[in-house]
Amino acid sequence: MMKLINFLREGYKNENITQAFWLLVSTVVGLVLGFVTNSLLTRILGKDVYGDYALLFNIYSFCQIIFNFGIFYTISRLVAITNDTSRARGYYLVGSFFVVILFIIMAISVIGYAFFSENIDKGSLFKVLLISIPFSWVYLLTTLNENFLPGDNKINLLSWSRLLPKIFLTIILAIIFFYFKKIDLISIILLNYLTFIIAYVYVFIKVKPTFKQFRRRLSEVLVGNKQFGFDIYFGALIASGSSSLSGILISHFGVNNVEVGYYTLATLLASPLSMIPNIIATTQFKNFAQSLFIPPKMILLTFGLSTFLMLFIIFAARPIVSVFFGKEYLDSIVMLQYLSIGFVFYGIGDFFNRFLLAKGKGKELRNASFLVGFTLLIANILFIYLYGGEGAAFARILSGLMYALVILYYYKKEIKGL
Repeated sequence: MMKLINFLREGYKNENITQAFWLLVSTVVGLVLGFVTNSLLTRILGKDVYGDYALLFNIYSFCQIIFNFGIFYTISRLVAITNDTSRARGYYLVGSFFVVILFIIMAISVIGYAFFSENIDKGSLFKVLLISIPFSWVYLLTTLNENFLPGDNKINLLSWSRLLPKIFLTIILAIIFFYFKKIDLISIILLNYLTFIIAYVYVFIKVKPTFKQFRRRLSEVLVGNKQFGFDIYFGALIASGSSSLSGILISHFGVNNVEVGYYTLATLLASPLSMIPNIIATTQFKNFAQSLFIPPKMILLTFGLSTFLMLFIIFAARPIVSVFFGKEYLDSIVMLQYLSIGFVFYGIGDFFNRFLLAKGKGKELRNASFLVGFTLLIANILFIYLYGGEGAAFARILSGLMYALVILYYYKKEIKGL
């Protein structure tokens, strides 16, 4: 414990650790705001409609994984290894260009899904989904920002890009709850889009993307994507795609979308356990590209924080759910406890994953993602069919453990002989 405290003291004046601290603070604030917004949403929409809202969220989260093709991973790597500010700004413009292209492909695909999916029919979501599509490009822009900003070491801007939409949405929902009481689902979705658009306009202005040598930057991204970006994407498509399918599969095997809402709430509460290692690794991403190994003190800090918070969430699950979401959502407690364990495993895997990504180990990460993704996909289908949402949470434990072990194996292999 004293070692951990001394490490924090030593890092007080260290820029990277300071950035990690503020990113962690913004994440905690964002978590609190997420509690508040989802608490308001459950009361404004009701249990059934909130489940529909959760299904739409899961659909677009799945789209974020599919409609990437490695481009944003490539940009993250290219920005991390350059010290040329102008070149980095050029990469952001290239990323914005691909957001437009990929959005068109995504929109066509989602329209097709809306016409043929039984999930949409039984939830009466057809019209709502179609209306939401024209603004769904914000999900792709989110992916760009989440990859570009840490690569360019703009950690403070990354913090604000995550926090501002939640601040705006909290204010809007509070006004609706106290003054209007009821509002339809599509209005909530469109207002949510508006909060992201405002925040991302701010990010765009701060980054100041440039057209200078646009074709050259575009060519570099395409070449890099062939070398390592697409390998990472192909692996992430299996791993993260299988994860994003959980909510959709719960809806498919269930009689309604209420349990999708339970699972989404449990994920909201447990997901910070994977964010903490990711935050620490994110602030170190540029340094990882030049480092031979991860400092042991940093590993100790990461593991210590993750374990402490996991135990806190497991033992405080009932009062947390009861206070923030009401007793009608207590059925999500078992999912929350299972997911807490699973997300810790994923967080540990993500921590070492960022180091390997900074080293350009695309094939290794692809292979790991294949194994983890197939594990989660098979476990999801089996356990969701048998146990619904609780089965999905248990499947996350199995796949998370597999993920952590495989990534640790590749990390040990990378530093072997040092």
